[in-house]
Parts: sequence; C-alpha cells; structure tokens
Amino acid sequence: MKYTSVTGFFARLGLAAFAALLTAWVPSSFAQSDANWQKIVAAARKEGSLVIYYQTVSPLIERVIKDFNVLYPEIRVESKRQVQPAQHMAVIENEKAMNIDGADITQYANAIWYKEKAAENYFLKPIGPATADFPKEYLLYGVVPIVAIQPFFLAYNTNLIKTPITGYRDLLRPEFKGRVGASDMVAETVFAYYEWVEKTQGADFLEKFAAQGPKLAVGVVPITQGTASGELAGTLMSIYAIANPLIAGGAPIKTVLTNPSFGSADVMAAVAHAKRPNAALLFMDFIMSKRGQTAWNGRGETASPMAGVPGSLDAKTMNIWDPFRYTPEFQKNYLVKWNKLFKP
Repeated sequence: MKYTSVTGFFARLGLAAFAALLTAWVPSSFAQSDANWQKIVAAARKEGSLVIYYQTVSPLIERVIKDFNVLYPEIRVESKRQVQPAQHMAVIENEKAMNIDGADITQYANAIWYKEKAAENYFLKPIGPATADFPKEYLLYGVVPIVAIQPFFLAYNTNLIKTPITGYRDLLRPEFKGRVGASDMVAETVFAYYEWVEKTQGADFLEKFAAQGPKLAVGVVPITQGTASGELAGTLMSIYAIANPLIAGGAPIKTVLTNPSFGSADVMAAVAHAKRPNAALLFMDFIMSKRGQTAWNGRGETASPMAGVPGSLDAKTMNIWDPFRYTPEFQKNYLVKWNKLFKP
C-alpha cells in the first residue's frame, strides 16, 4: 500500500466528493451577515455551556478550551475523553436516538464515521466568520474541518539508553528487550500506524519487534509516561502533546521524528442534535480561526491546515493515513495477524 502526503489523502476522497464539497461551501459573508452571527454569539452566551467528546490527549484539549474561555469566559466547557471508536460513536448515536443531553461537539480521527453521518445531516455546518479564511479543501463534506495533523514518533529514556536511536529498527537492539512500550489496538489510528511501520520498516519488523516483548497499553499516554519514569527504556509511539510537557518538567526523554513520519488527521464537528447548538457553532468558529489553530497547533506538536500559524509543524513531512482503508473488515483480519505476534 502506498502512503502519501496530505495532498494524496484528498485525492483519495474522489473528484466527485471534492466537487460536492466545494459546491456545498458558501462564503460566510453570504451565509451569515454579521448581525446574524452576533445573534448566534449572544445565544451561545445565553446557553452558557458546551460539552465536547474528544479522542486527542487531555492537555491539548484543555489548552484549547482555556484559550476559548479567554474570549468567552461565560461559556463553561465540559470535555469527556472517549478513546475507543465504538464507544465514542455509539454514545453519540445513542444520545441522538434517545434525545438525551450529551455531546455538542465530537473530535476524533475517524473520517469514515464522519462521512457516513455527514450524509445523514448529522452535523451543523460551520457558518461563522472564520470560514472565510479556513482552507476549503480541509473542510470535509462541507461540515467537518480537519483541525490538525499529528505526527507519531519514537521516544527513549536518555538515562537508560546511552547510544542514541535514530530510527525504528534501533528498537530491536538487546537493551530494549522487555523494556519497550507500544499501544494495544484501541482505535483505527493504531491499526494504521502499525501497518505504516510494517510497510516502511520491512516485512520482518513487526515480528522482530514483537519478540522484544513490548509492554502494551491503551494509547500513547501510559507508555510515554513509563518512558519518562524509567519503567520503560523507550516507546514505539508517542506524540508531542504528551512528551513535551514531560520534557519541560525535566523528564529524560529524547524524541525521534522520522522524515517522513506517520500523520493522523484530527477532525471535529458540531452535532446537529446538540442541546447547545449556538455554543457549538461558536466553538467551531473559534477552532477554525487563526487564534484557535494557534491554540491547537502552535506549540510545535501538530501541523495546522492553515498557512501562517506560528509554531505549526510542516504537514508536508507527514504521511497522512487513509481512514477509508481501515474498515471493520480490515481491522478484524489485521487483528488476527497482530494478535499472533503480540498476544500468542
């Protein structure tokens, strides 16, 4: 399988879908007058709260919410982390079916679900002033913006590993045996990452890595923290939003970002059955603005789809994964092979 750049990802969306996306877009100056938008802002303030279900790591979403509250302190934002896709999507679908209060905004990296639900008018169309400058090719299906592209990388404990590592095959060295971390299969992103590693590092890599006896955890947080504490000597996967705060606090972690690296696209949408629709639209406008993009991508942890965002990484160095490849059938079949290696 070929992994491509961000441009290649959009090519796989199909020309018809891309044309429909452009047709669906209406410039904000036509879609909403300033007076109408101010009515939405006022209504959002009156609603006074907002609920976000998210997949990304807590420090990142908390940072974004904090900056949103600088502008709108009267809107209390509650965030709930839903890592596993079956849980994240099922909860939202159940809330809609039962007409119960829950998520106003959903953030994940599963473009398949968002595509299916966009066709069912599941999401509110962003209509705020930020839509004028947000790159239209990153507004999927006319309603779901890609808010960040996140690279995955290697990391190791410099107190335990004295010979620096520069690539994936260095994790096969004897000193990592029984002391390296990896994520269990908890989401489509992880399936995609393991396959990307397999494709780029050689057909024998996963078998040899599994023979190292990696410690498996749910996601990247525990294995990055374990690398920081010295419980682990290194990890197959981490992200900057977790590693950077640990490093800033003095943790002996060295990160290794390969070029190209694996990239995961984070998307976000306001659900149409939201109990606080105006607050949801206001938050979406914030996250699509340059200020919101800076809050999310401005610390050198992820790449923004917008040009000129200070501190953003360069998306051109990342192979963005194709979410439409990792269907339930693919996951079922790949998991059989993966389990034979990692859970014999």
